[in-house]
Amino acid sequence: MQSERDSAGAISVVVAGYGRLGAELARGLVQAPGFVLAGVARAHPAGETLEVGGTQVPVSSHLPSLLDRVQPRVLVEASVADAALEHALAAIERGIAPVIATSGLPETAVETIRRACHERGIGGVLAPNLSLGAVVLMHLAAIAARFFESVDIVELHRDGKADAPSGTALHTARLLAQARGRDFVRAPTTKLTLPDVRGGEVSGIGIHSIRLPGLVAHQEVIFGGLGQTLTLRHDTTSNESYVPGLLLAIRYAVQARGLTVGLASLLGLE
Repeated sequence: MQSERDSAGAISVVVAGYGRLGAELARGLVQAPGFVLAGVARAHPAGETLEVGGTQVPVSSHLPSLLDRVQPRVLVEASVADAALEHALAAIERGIAPVIATSGLPETAVETIRRACHERGIGGVLAPNLSLGAVVLMHLAAIAARFFESVDIVELHRDGKADAPSGTALHTARLLAQARGRDFVRAPTTKLTLPDVRGGEVSGIGIHSIRLPGLVAHQEVIFGGLGQTLTLRHDTTSNESYVPGLLLAIRYAVQARGLTVGLASLLGLE
């Protein structure tokens, strides 16, 4: 059963997680025509309602009971990887489409969510990065991957980010390896004067993580070839950049069947 407000034509949404990302997404939903922020799930709420963008919305520390009470069409998962699977499954079993903006989910969790969406016959979107510019960067990098043998990824985030490398960097590396069809060539180093100084490696792709105050989310993909380099870079200067991608993912999820990973297909890039 749809919520009463959703029946008026707007898509009702609950946001799970109210950190930097979740708070920005919630504010974006309040301001966007055609959407209703039906509630927020967060740890240790101060009361029964929360002011978001000048609007009071229900808030709860217990997501399942909040979903039962407000009956949204979509759950936006923006908390942490450890909770994302549980939250997504709680939504799916109630027929609520999940849009997962949390990075760092293991492949086993993704497959569990995919299977649950299929069995319930509902749509869902897992977006390692909701920024449309970041998605375009990954698309362009996958094109370039066919023409270069060597590449490194540098991802830069705020000092408080818990995981490294970022889910976006890992997703980018997998896309590049898939586009190339085989591992990249990484130059060996015979003497390392600092441990791990060359970063991690996926399919011959070096990945380097930088964590500093003042950063938001940034990524460089640097290709190297004979006598030349090609650098692609995307900079997120505010979490507001994630809102257009979120709205796109929500609109898609409510009419889709099955789980879609990434926004590329929604943008016509696949």
